[in-house]
Amino acid sequence: MNKIVLVCTLSLTAFTSAKDSSWFSGRIVYRKEFKTLTGEDISSKLAPVLGAENLYYVSGNNYKMYTEKKQLLELYNSQANTLQFFMNGQAMPPADAATGTSGAVVTPLKQTATIAGYSCQSLRVVNEDISTVYYYSPKVRVNPELFTKHQLGGWYTYLKASNGALPLRFTVTNSKQGFVMTSEATSVQAMELPASEFVVDAPAR
Repeated sequence: MNKIVLVCTLSLTAFTSAKDSSWFSGRIVYRKEFKTLTGEDISSKLAPVLGAENLYYVSGNNYKMYTEKKQLLELYNSQANTLQFFMNGQAMPPADAATGTSGAVVTPLKQTATIAGYSCQSLRVVNEDISTVYYYSPKVRVNPELFTKHQLGGWYTYLKASNGALPLRFTVTNSKQGFVMTSEATSVQAMELPASEFVVDAPAR
């Protein structure tokens, strides 16, 4: 009898651990808008370049992002730890993702919101002239330790602070360049994405 109880206990523990450690793999669709620091809508100027909507795919330690026209915007190569940007579908030289700025200030916030059906909490990351407010749900997480070398844009700083939760809304205020960009998730879809999806020639799903 004791053996049966022990087996059941171990099985339950294993199930709970597997459930708690399951990481998100799939696609998040973001709607974007751009404004000046005074609130003027400049989406018509920036959306044609950066997209009015972004398709973000992530699995394991890889991610990529497309415009609504399915033109590649970003591609993270985890093996080389490089982040490559694309302008109108044309590749820019890869950036070293290990390059970041130090001194970011992370502040947990009290504001909450429901985004794409998920209850979200929030935090702010301030780094030099850029302040970003993130809303995130613990139910949509990646393993943050897979991105420890990704310092570019403060990505690991954010993931560490959110315990790996991906942002479902983020508002970037760039005081130096004079604009505010807000990206908000409109859908979150889990899907299996092999490593072969994270190459330049792979199409968006």
